[in-house]
Amino acid sequence: MKPLLHFFLIDDSAFDLFIYEKLLLKSGITDSVKTFNSARDALKHLVSQGANLPESVILLDLQMPDMNGFEFIEEFDSLPPLLQEKIRIFMLSSTIDTRDIDKARASLHILDLLPKPLEIATLKKKLGI
Repeated sequence: MKPLLHFFLIDDSAFDLFIYEKLLLKSGITDSVKTFNSARDALKHLVSQGANLPESVILLDLQMPDMNGFEFIEEFDSLPPLLQEKIRIFMLSSTIDTRDIDKARASLHILDLLPKPLEIATLKKKLGI
């Protein structure tokens, strides 16, 4: 049996954080979900964990005040490579803006842009579970 994944949810919507956390925990693919309503706070947490950070999956909202998903990715790019290698990032959005879609697909750090609302079956498929 594969070990359970560690998840970080980054979204300014308390409702989305609550629902996605419950869905992930119920899905059986994780027993560890940490939520952040601020991309800046999430970055600070990742840096503070350093080498102790377990291999993790980040579900990152695109549209957020203060620091949006793409700005998070820009900052993430400056983190140490050993930390970056432990993290798989999926961006979540309901955008239909082709510029955002193309930018997400072109990013080296974003594995895929997943539509909101998040469907666990789609996430499992993308994770190879």
